[in-house]
Amino acid sequence: MDVQTVSFKMDQRQLRLLKEGARVRGCSQAAVIRELVEKHLGQTGRPSLHDRAKDLCGCFSGPKDLSTRKLKGYGRD
Repeated sequence: MDVQTVSFKMDQRQLRLLKEGARVRGCSQAAVIRELVEKHLGQTGRPSLHDRAKDLCGCFSGPKDLSTRKLKGYGRD
Protein backbone atom coordinates (compact mmCIF):
# COMPACT_ATOMS: atom_id res chain seq x y z
CA MET A 1 0.00 0.00 0.00
CA ASP A 2 1.48 3.33 -1.09
CA VAL A 3 0.86 5.82 1.74
CA GLN A 4 1.23 9.56 1.26
CA THR A 5 1.18 12.40 3.76
CA VAL A 6 -1.72 14.84 3.61
CA SER A 7 -2.05 17.98 5.70
CA PHE A 8 -5.09 20.15 6.31
CA LYS A 9 -6.42 22.64 8.82
CA MET A 10 -9.06 21.92 11.46
CA ASP A 11 -10.72 24.21 13.96
CA GLN A 12 -10.38 23.52 17.70
CA ARG A 13 -13.73 21.71 17.94
CA GLN A 14 -12.90 19.36 15.06
CA LEU A 15 -9.46 18.65 16.48
CA ARG A 16 -10.97 17.91 19.90
CA LEU A 17 -13.47 15.50 18.29
CA LEU A 18 -10.69 13.77 16.36
CA LYS A 19 -8.51 13.35 19.43
CA GLU A 20 -11.43 12.02 21.48
CA GLY A 21 -12.48 9.63 18.70
CA ALA A 22 -8.94 8.26 18.45
CA ARG A 23 -8.72 7.85 22.22
CA VAL A 24 -12.06 6.02 22.43
CA ARG A 25 -11.16 3.70 19.54
CA GLY A 26 -7.64 3.16 20.85
CA CYS A 27 -6.01 4.06 17.56
CA SER A 28 -4.17 6.93 15.92
CA GLN A 29 -5.81 10.09 14.63
CA ALA A 30 -4.68 9.12 11.13
CA ALA A 31 -6.52 5.79 11.45
CA VAL A 32 -9.72 7.62 12.43
CA ILE A 33 -9.43 9.92 9.42
CA ARG A 34 -8.76 6.98 7.06
CA GLU A 35 -11.80 5.16 8.46
CA LEU A 36 -14.02 8.21 7.98
CA VAL A 37 -12.80 8.78 4.42
CA GLU A 38 -13.55 5.15 3.54
CA LYS A 39 -16.96 5.25 5.21
CA HIS A 40 -18.12 8.49 3.64
CA LEU A 41 -16.26 8.66 0.33
CA GLY A 42 -15.36 5.04 -0.41
CA GLN A 43 -18.79 4.06 -1.66
CA THR A 44 -19.10 3.46 -5.37
CA GLY A 45 -21.80 5.34 -7.20
CA ARG A 46 -24.37 7.65 -5.68
CA PRO A 47 -25.90 6.80 -2.33
CA SER A 48 -29.45 5.46 -2.54
CA LEU A 49 -32.42 7.41 -1.23
CA HIS A 50 -32.56 4.97 1.69
CA ASP A 51 -28.88 5.61 2.50
CA ARG A 52 -29.51 9.35 2.47
CA ALA A 53 -32.69 9.22 4.60
CA LYS A 54 -32.19 6.15 6.81
CA ASP A 55 -31.86 8.33 9.92
CA LEU A 56 -35.50 9.38 9.30
CA CYS A 57 -36.89 5.84 8.96
CA GLY A 58 -39.32 5.07 11.76
CA CYS A 59 -39.31 8.55 13.25
CA PHE A 60 -42.83 9.54 12.20
CA SER A 61 -45.71 9.01 14.59
CA GLY A 62 -49.20 7.81 13.86
CA PRO A 63 -51.13 4.57 13.79
CA LYS A 64 -48.92 1.57 13.09
CA ASP A 65 -51.41 0.12 10.64
CA LEU A 66 -53.42 2.67 8.69
CA SER A 67 -55.71 -0.08 7.37
CA THR A 68 -57.32 -0.43 10.82
CA ARG A 69 -58.55 3.16 10.94
CA LYS A 70 -62.34 3.45 10.63
CA LEU A 71 -63.45 5.63 7.73
CA LYS A 72 -66.87 7.29 7.94
CA GLY A 73 -69.12 6.80 4.93
CA TYR A 74 -67.54 3.53 3.82
CA GLY A 75 -69.17 0.23 4.68
CA ARG A 76 -70.70 -0.03 8.13
CA ASP A 77 -70.08 2.97 10.40
